[in-house]
Amino acid sequence: MTNLIFDFVNSIRSRLFYKMLIIYSLLTLVPLIVVSTTFYYRSSQLIGKKAAEDAQQELAAAASAIDAPLLAIKKRMLEIGERDTIQSYLRLYRQTDANATNDENRFNLLESVKDVLQVERNELKRTIGPFVDSMYLITPDDRVVGIDGSRTLQYPSAYRLLPFEFDRMPEWAFFTDARRMACDMNIYGIGNTADTDQLLGRLVVTLLPSSLQNVYADFAPGTFYITSSDNIILSASDPDEIGSVLDVRGPATQLLIRQKSQYADYRYIRLATPGTDKIVKKQALFSATLTFLAWLAVLVVTYLILRRVTDPIQRLTRLMRRAENEEYQLFQDVATRDEIAMLCHGYNRLVLRTKDLIDKNYKNELLVREAELKAIRMYINPHFLYNTLEYISIMSQNPDKARYVPDIVQKLSSIFRFSIIPGEKFVPLETEFAFAEKYLQIHQYRFGGRMQHAIVLPEMLRQAVVPKLVLQPLVENAVIHGIDRLPDGGRIEIEAKEEEYMLAIEVRNPAPPVGSDRGSGPGRPGKKGLGSGLENVNMRIRHHFGNVYGAKLGRDAEGTVTVTLKMPIQLWNQTGEE
Repeated sequence: MTNLIFDFVNSIRSRLFYKMLIIYSLLTLVPLIVVSTTFYYRSSQLIGKKAAEDAQQELAAAASAIDAPLLAIKKRMLEIGERDTIQSYLRLYRQTDANATNDENRFNLLESVKDVLQVERNELKRTIGPFVDSMYLITPDDRVVGIDGSRTLQYPSAYRLLPFEFDRMPEWAFFTDARRMACDMNIYGIGNTADTDQLLGRLVVTLLPSSLQNVYADFAPGTFYITSSDNIILSASDPDEIGSVLDVRGPATQLLIRQKSQYADYRYIRLATPGTDKIVKKQALFSATLTFLAWLAVLVVTYLILRRVTDPIQRLTRLMRRAENEEYQLFQDVATRDEIAMLCHGYNRLVLRTKDLIDKNYKNELLVREAELKAIRMYINPHFLYNTLEYISIMSQNPDKARYVPDIVQKLSSIFRFSIIPGEKFVPLETEFAFAEKYLQIHQYRFGGRMQHAIVLPEMLRQAVVPKLVLQPLVENAVIHGIDRLPDGGRIEIEAKEEEYMLAIEVRNPAPPVGSDRGSGPGRPGKKGLGSGLENVNMRIRHHFGNVYGAKLGRDAEGTVTVTLKMPIQLWNQTGEE
């Protein structure tokens, strides 16, 4: 199936005829789709508005059904708070020790209070509904008096912190107590002013949210909630949601309707999803069918017209192929496969002929550059031999150093044999370091204690490929322009390391101050600059590896000169090729 789709897409992409056929047919199809979509969208808006009005009416009816018992409970609590039994017990409790166990009068009053609460709870259930759970009396020190066998309050001290708009009026709590809704009322002494010193206790009535669900049982689960002003769920179809915070950020297609309770600081929330009317759906189906038939008719007419347009273009393509001897700029990134693309490819074939000529000239240029590099290497070898023989001549004039001349000559012959072996442009890094060390050992005989050297070559870089004799000019510069020109000599350090996935070779040596023309130490006079050695090394590295690599010269505040070579890390194989 995938291959069929792929072949179909390729067949369309490869013909301008099919592309134009689709474009012209879309010019008719798009306006029809816009008209049909606009009609459907407008109809959906009207139906959505009607659905919102219906949901608002349903919510108002449910809110009225819930507000009625809330108001009735508040009125009944006012009457219960004035009962003589409750007033007497709270006054006596306020006047006596709360921990007293032998106060028979208070014990009898407590039993009477429980009876009163039991009777009043049963009366509320009978007159208001089964969702009335229990009734409690809270003393000023937060002791709870409840009906025997009923659950006690979970947060008795929290009711003391409830804000009251009117001190003697009941208020519904904004939190749940053991997943129950609760109404709290302060009880003051009858005949006294509403002073905090005269507060005798509190009366609390709790409701069962599960029984309250019968009021909004007609709503689908998860579409009706009773919340506090802070969106804390007080009643819901799912008991596990009670006590959590309601997330009102629903999908865009969901309708959120709120209504405030008249007798409590509660919010009734209705979540509705208005649907599309069946008539609008049928109309949308009819519009889609009519749109498809109109598009099909335009497709047939356009097909007959475009056949007369594409045939001349194909003949023009054949004429363009005859112009392959002309020179044109190459078309880049030809992504299509239609007739225009065929013209582009025919034109590109002409440019390829020119590219062949460019390639030939480029190869000739490479041969010229290779000849230049060979000339550079021919320069390096005699130059190194001349300097070394001059050092041997100087040492042979000193009887103490003349005995080292045979060893120097042996090392020199080994170095020179390595440098003149033909055919090798690259060597392993350990071979190049061995060559540099022999070179430094030769100069060690000459300078003695004035020169020290150190070579650092990690094991993992020993087989890295480097151009042959790439270090010799740098080591020679370090000796000539550094050690030879300093009275106290110094230390030459050669270190190989990996930096940012590149091979970095550093040659460090002390040097006299900038602007010094002659060294004060023994040996021949100093020279200005570093000669052509560093430039030749930089040219060789860039020729072999590209312009992002090369040699860099630096000098720090202490007078240490550092030459850094950077090359790609390429390993040497068994055949001696990179």
